[in-house]
Amino acid sequence: MSKYKEVPPLEMIGDLIYSPTTDLPFGKNIRIGLSEFTIYMTAIEKGYHMGVQAHKDFLAQNHLTAPVMLDDTQFTMIMNGLLPKNLVPFEKRLWRSYFIVGWTCVYLGTDEDPPPTND
Repeated sequence: MSKYKEVPPLEMIGDLIYSPTTDLPFGKNIRIGLSEFTIYMTAIEKGYHMGVQAHKDFLAQNHLTAPVMLDDTQFTMIMNGLLPKNLVPFEKRLWRSYFIVGWTCVYLGTDEDPPPTND
């Protein structure tokens, strides 16, 4: 990804926009030995799930029952501590955007719990 100076080419599958050169498809199943795992490798997916989890953690830590929205300064303060350090600038922008989407989905009540694992 670091070799890209511009946005990598994007493709659509249904309503999903992804970059075939940098993203693995959402929910890609991979078999390792006798176990099957689902992997998520995109900055989009990681940012979304971190946004959902951060909002739920924020509510629990502040003993709140109703979801809250933040302004730009508040989002920046929270994201600065959570943003993965190993992302290139393009991936950082994707992660930040979808972090806000995840946070907002909790606010709107449209977040989805991750599928149960077979441990």
